[in-house]
Amino acid sequence: MVAVADTTLALLGASRWRKITKPVLMPVLAAENRPAGPAATLGLLGSWAGDVALLRGGDRAFLTGLGSFLAAHVAYTGAFAARGGRPRARLVVPVAVTTAATAAVIGRKAGPLRRPVQVYALAIGTMGATATTVRGPGAGRIVAGAAAFMASDSLLALGRFVLPKRWARVTDAGVMASYTLAQWLIHDGLRRYDANAPQ
Repeated sequence: MVAVADTTLALLGASRWRKITKPVLMPVLAAENRPAGPAATLGLLGSWAGDVALLRGGDRAFLTGLGSFLAAHVAYTGAFAARGGRPRARLVVPVAVTTAATAAVIGRKAGPLRRPVQVYALAIGTMGATATTVRGPGAGRIVAGAAAFMASDSLLALGRFVLPKRWARVTDAGVMASYTLAQWLIHDGLRRYDANAPQ
């Protein structure tokens, strides 16, 4: 419900109200779907810090948000790796190609933020690739969540560095819709995996 409200407010450009809705997204998710272990908890904490940072404008806030989400992706990568098996080339290769293409295209548009953006793209690509190594109950949701997270961040980068300002509300709404879906899928997938894991 909060996710729908925040996405709607983003579409309407209601930045004042989003100072209330956006910071509570991850705490509400944690209350409804308890994080599956320390790494998943750190992923939520990093995401929450990124949400708060990106409520402000400017490069400094953007870099703070980027660093917070970078930490979240490292944590999620660890959570997936702990549950993962051997990589499958047919799944990992498309993620790697997409990551490289996104980093190249967005990097050219990011100006002085090029290097941080490319490092971030590598981190989220690694997270996405690691998600594909998970097998068993919940694995499909984990992979779908990682893919939605990659789509959300790609849309955010397009909105900031490529698309005209008139598209800002639409891209913001798209970012939040895919981002909140991603978080729910990842945490629900991890919970399902752990609930069915051999003891």
